[in-house]
Amino acid sequence: MTTETMTEAHAPPPRTRSWGETAVKFANDLAAEGFPRGDLAALRRMNPDAPDAAAFWRLMARANVSANPAVERKWALVVHGIAIMTRTADADPASRSAHQRNASIGRALYHGGDPARTSAFYSPSRLNRLLTARGPILRTLLARMFRMVAAADQRFDWYQMALLVLNEGHDEQRADKIRRHIARDYFQAENQAERSRD
Repeated sequence: MTTETMTEAHAPPPRTRSWGETAVKFANDLAAEGFPRGDLAALRRMNPDAPDAAAFWRLMARANVSANPAVERKWALVVHGIAIMTRTADADPASRSAHQRNASIGRALYHGGDPARTSAFYSPSRLNRLLTARGPILRTLLARMFRMVAAADQRFDWYQMALLVLNEGHDEQRADKIRRHIARDYFQAENQAERSRD
């Protein structure tokens, strides 16, 4: 046995990405220069409840995400949302990405692409429905929200959003923590906007 073979045999297995890291990788992949426009369009059109786009299954295979059908549908919603929010006009791949590190979802929903906004882009009643919804209703509301945010040319932290989608119905304690974080950031943004009006 050669030294090279022995080293390979004793090498630790590659580190598995967390759900959030995988979502960020998907966001970067979809924004990359070489990602086919046809695949991006297919992911935008894809019904997350019945994922049928070859591009989705290719992403899942490359990320080595093995899951049951319920979890696959959650990943399909994540990838669908990322595709919807991926910008196609920007020349810089970093600007095209739907993911903006540390960009609070709550603040993004309040400002909707305009940091000087003095009234909510995404209304408090919509936010309440989103944060109290579970199961299929949550999936529907999230898909609508992704379209609204994309239309406003707003980005946010997909690490956090993926954890909300994937933990919903699986680890409600973690999902609730993310919901509280979104609400807190949203209403802090509202409070700051109100103070700037005074």
